[in-house]
Amino acid sequence: MGVDFDSFKSRRTFIRVKSKTPMKRSPVRWSDLPPELCLVIGKRLETYIDVLRFRSVCKSWRASLPGFDGISPLSPLQFPSPANAGRGYLAAGHTLLHRRIIYCFSPLHHHRTSNSSSSRLFTKDKSAKLGTVRFVDLFSNLLVVFDDETFRKDVNFLDFRIYEVAKSYALQYTRGGLVSGITKVIMYPDSGWTDFRTRIIVAVYGRGKLGFAKHGDDNWTLIDDVNFHYNDVIMYKGQVYAVDKWGTVFWIDSSMKSVQFSVPSCGFGDHKHLVECGGELYVVDRFLLKPDPDDCIRNNPNIVTDFKVYMLDQDWGRWVDVKNLGNQAIVLGDGSCFSVSASEIEGFQANCIYFNHKQKGWFSQDCVPAVFDLKERRILEASIHGNATRCGAFQWKL
Repeated sequence: MGVDFDSFKSRRTFIRVKSKTPMKRSPVRWSDLPPELCLVIGKRLETYIDVLRFRSVCKSWRASLPGFDGISPLSPLQFPSPANAGRGYLAAGHTLLHRRIIYCFSPLHHHRTSNSSSSRLFTKDKSAKLGTVRFVDLFSNLLVVFDDETFRKDVNFLDFRIYEVAKSYALQYTRGGLVSGITKVIMYPDSGWTDFRTRIIVAVYGRGKLGFAKHGDDNWTLIDDVNFHYNDVIMYKGQVYAVDKWGTVFWIDSSMKSVQFSVPSCGFGDHKHLVECGGELYVVDRFLLKPDPDDCIRNNPNIVTDFKVYMLDQDWGRWVDVKNLGNQAIVLGDGSCFSVSASEIEGFQANCIYFNHKQKGWFSQDCVPAVFDLKERRILEASIHGNATRCGAFQWKL
């Protein structure tokens, strides 16, 4: 959760310096901290919002810490494209790496009761004016219009308490359109203080291959040239982890080699997702009903029928079957999987899994947000934005 720097600006704040010799203590204002100390403190902040707040406290703090954009701009980078994914590597080509950040924010003047919360999730629409945002549905990428006055129009950042929930990356061709053949992309290390030229992107592509590429590489390099059945990859506690279709988790070391981290989860589902929930590493197993191969008339997608959740007991190296998520809810997005506190964010129910559900249709595949109740073991259509209306096409870009 984000750091609250508003208190530094709202009142005169002092710290007292202790001395070994008996002398009168002298108060020191926060704004008078040495620049080198401000830099050490600021470098511990990992999100754009926290750095922005830190630099807005006073002139001296702003001067002591550069912004993320000055260190790691998301400028057009040359990464390989998946033209030859079927041959085990991704061919060279000019693609752009785009980042999508999901924020949670709530009005500063909202008086919360035990049964209400005005916090919402949103992603930034690049077409919005500077200092404002517009809501985007997490699953359909459509713009969202709310009924209540607080969220009905473009909103100002200064009126809300904001913190970062999750972020994801995607490769897009320079002439537009997302790169196909890639299931998941992450950046390593995923820190704004690292020069982007030294970073690596790791991806699951080509229906199960796990590979990586550096800025300026001509081709992707396979991390595992034997196992071509990977389902997901995640950044967890500063390290890269991947999971295959059998539920075996692998740790990717500094030489970009895979090291088995766990035994198989014994899950018999069709697709495994890695999620950090409450500081622990979870595997969410998705069960699918696959269409009849002889049914060539309808364009039927795979239908989600069930989920199983497992937590990795790292002390004993075994999997624990999770029956209850407590107050947490899990979101399985196209580019990122994450968990949220259901009591703190409007529209989410505890002990549930939210995902994009494909419905049957004649020559079409309609996707609707759905929720799986882990206790009742049933799937319902979800609306995390309450009475909001989804409207218009939206291509997410940041």
